[in-house]
Amino acid sequence: MLIFLGYKFVEFLALATPYPITYLIASVSARILFNLNIGGAALKTNVANVLNLDKNDKEVTAIVRKIYINWFITVADFLKHTRVSKERLKQSIEVTGLENLAKALEKGKGVVIFTAHVGNVEWGACRVAAEGHSIWAAGLHRPYEPNNKFFESRRLAKGVGIVYVNKSLLTIFRILKNNGIIAMPTDWDSQGTAHLHDFFGKKAYIPSGPVEIAVKSGAPLIPCCIYRKSKYSHFMEMGKPLKLETEGEKKELIDINTAKMAKVLEKYITEHLDQWEMFHDIWA
Repeated sequence: MLIFLGYKFVEFLALATPYPITYLIASVSARILFNLNIGGAALKTNVANVLNLDKNDKEVTAIVRKIYINWFITVADFLKHTRVSKERLKQSIEVTGLENLAKALEKGKGVVIFTAHVGNVEWGACRVAAEGHSIWAAGLHRPYEPNNKFFESRRLAKGVGIVYVNKSLLTIFRILKNNGIIAMPTDWDSQGTAHLHDFFGKKAYIPSGPVEIAVKSGAPLIPCCIYRKSKYSHFMEMGKPLKLETEGEKKELIDINTAKMAKVLEKYITEHLDQWEMFHDIWA
């Protein structure tokens, strides 16, 4: 209940202020939480492991500070996006590779998009929907139902559905069967079922869900990344479908293809480390 009221309050604040003021509030709030080290332990571990540095290194600290600020501004964007028109969304997010998505959909088996928690992934899904595609974002069902409705209604306002990975996976296959798109961040094991994979020279739990769904359904598996170029503009790249291995023992194939996916995630995270908003420790 209190969390829901908190959501409503910060949304009211975001909608009641113009963008420069909203971003200023977000930036100041981010700096306060950073200085109080609230939620920062996992960020420090993640950044340190990517850079192969000590968690207390000055470079790690500086990047973590940027992540806090970028994440708060991303949250502000999400809270405001019911007021953002489709046209403004298109203007704010430059996209390359939409032809890869269109060609993949020609197979008629839907598409599974995988990404990392880099940049404004919420707006990434909204940008795809703005092109007229049917897209659902994978998410977690929360215990308090009003919290679910809060996020569902705001995503639906921009044409993005939500499918709960901790409820029924059958829904995902129905969506793909109707040539829909499933978007899944894949750098956090929210279900506690992932296997260990090499990740930045260390071992991390990388979910195999997108790979397993793509192999079982026959849907192309496409990498995607969105990142902030400046305060008010973003860039999103839609890659070509990952070439999946299909011959061999099932478990081995899943591990091989998940490792391929992890390499793409490494690239996205390396290129935009100060926008990798991963507040969970993903390492063994």
